[in-house]
Amino acid sequence: MSSAQIQKRIKAGLARAQKKTGSPSSDKVFLIKNSGGNNDPLNPVSPTTTEVELVNAIFTSFDAKLFGVTILAGDRKLICDNVNIIKQGDTIKQGSLFYIVVDLVIIAPTSDVLAYIPHVRLK
Repeated sequence: MSSAQIQKRIKAGLARAQKKTGSPSSDKVFLIKNSGGNNDPLNPVSPTTTEVELVNAIFTSFDAKLFGVTILAGDRKLICDNVNIIKQGDTIKQGSLFYIVVDLVIIAPTSDVLAYIPHVRLK
């Protein structure tokens, strides 16, 4: 099975999970992308912010027994497909809640990314 076929199956599986667990009024999940801007104090330029919907994305919770130094109560995992590149430090938005990506697991047995599983924390 090729990576393109596996990616397609992952997207379909996440879409089915989202359909079964969500509702039409559920808040959508967005990746907040900043582009442009600079750090010039004499001529500052603010970055442009864009919200990109993570269509095939679902939140899961950590098991309470894992809470400790790196995983805090309230932290969540986000499982999403490979359509949008997610990096540590990115901001994720769901409804009025903003999360920061504190850690990231990239599922990529070869050079083709199959899925991203960011560990997110409320901002």
